[in-house]
Amino acid sequence: MRVKTYRGTSMAAVLAQVRQDLGPEAVILGNQTIREDGETLCEVMAALDETAPPLQDTGKEPVDNAAPDYRLGIRRKPAAPRLPQGMDWSREWGEIKSHLLALLRPRLDFGALSPRQRLALEYLEREGVDDAAVLAIYRSIIDSGEDTVIPALSRIVHVKPLTTDAWPGMAHMFVGPSGVGKTTTVLRLALAARRRMPEARVVVVNADAGRGKGRLMLRHYAELSGLTYAEAENPEEFGRLLDGAKRGEAVFVDTPSLRGEGAMAGWCGEMGLTRREGLAAHLVLAPLYAPAQTSHFLRVNHCEHLASLVWTKLDEACIYGSLVNMAHASSLPISALAAGPELTQGMVPASGKAVWKLLFKHQLPGEYPDAEAGA
Repeated sequence: MRVKTYRGTSMAAVLAQVRQDLGPEAVILGNQTIREDGETLCEVMAALDETAPPLQDTGKEPVDNAAPDYRLGIRRKPAAPRLPQGMDWSREWGEIKSHLLALLRPRLDFGALSPRQRLALEYLEREGVDDAAVLAIYRSIIDSGEDTVIPALSRIVHVKPLTTDAWPGMAHMFVGPSGVGKTTTVLRLALAARRRMPEARVVVVNADAGRGKGRLMLRHYAELSGLTYAEAENPEEFGRLLDGAKRGEAVFVDTPSLRGEGAMAGWCGEMGLTRREGLAAHLVLAPLYAPAQTSHFLRVNHCEHLASLVWTKLDEACIYGSLVNMAHASSLPISALAAGPELTQGMVPASGKAVWKLLFKHQLPGEYPDAEAGA
């Protein structure tokens, strides 16, 4: 792909340069107005995928539902990008999409919304909800003709509370970056399971043999609270744990923090967890990371068992747009919300109202009666 930047006194003049230099196949990646030597100029970044075959302009008018292709002089339905080998195209295509969203953003007709809807979308933008999620919410509102934003948000931000009713007969594995609170999450859920099912065997599992602190913490609280402590370092040990979950045991696994995209899928293969039933993985995150970091964590920890998002350290954040961004990017439901250091009261199963109170009112779970947090 050949990428060049052009400048001119007007947009029409710059597009003429692009068309003359790169031809009608040029893709506009971004544009901005700059000042240079006291003169206002238009700057356009354009690219040409030299591996793609020429497009044929049939001369036909596009149908109403045809999406703009952002190629000069043509409009057609979008096709999958042609991506050369040997490049990290997942990241590069994400950058291209961000440029396209920047071009689409001014085209959003907020005048088509009611004042209440417009204020809600503007608020979500201030909360850090990204352009892709805002565009999805906007289109959902327009397509459905609803009066409020919550139904459109509910179609993007799904909730599946982390309870035995919603996840019967499952062993739960918690994945994510170091320092986000995976070990604390395991203990919180194990202690809640002990209170809820006093006769059941509750097992906390250390699957990270190289981290002594987490092992000591799990073992210590297991001894104090009547939990069963176990370690799993091979497929046979994981097999016994999954068999126990099928018999009604509550099993919570603390996994190692891995590096490299696709690392968790590889680790699951080494542990014999590929195509094993009865296991749910939950990505533990805190709303304290930049969007690029959370996207990276999702790629690192993506595996066939990944089933939900657990949000921790909510009391340390000042905005909560990342909850919407990750739900939209991953299509995973939110299963649990956690705040504060307390092990016995710091986490609650997710519910729709709890998420909306957090997003719109900055109310943490526990700051309002439990009855108000119902789905």
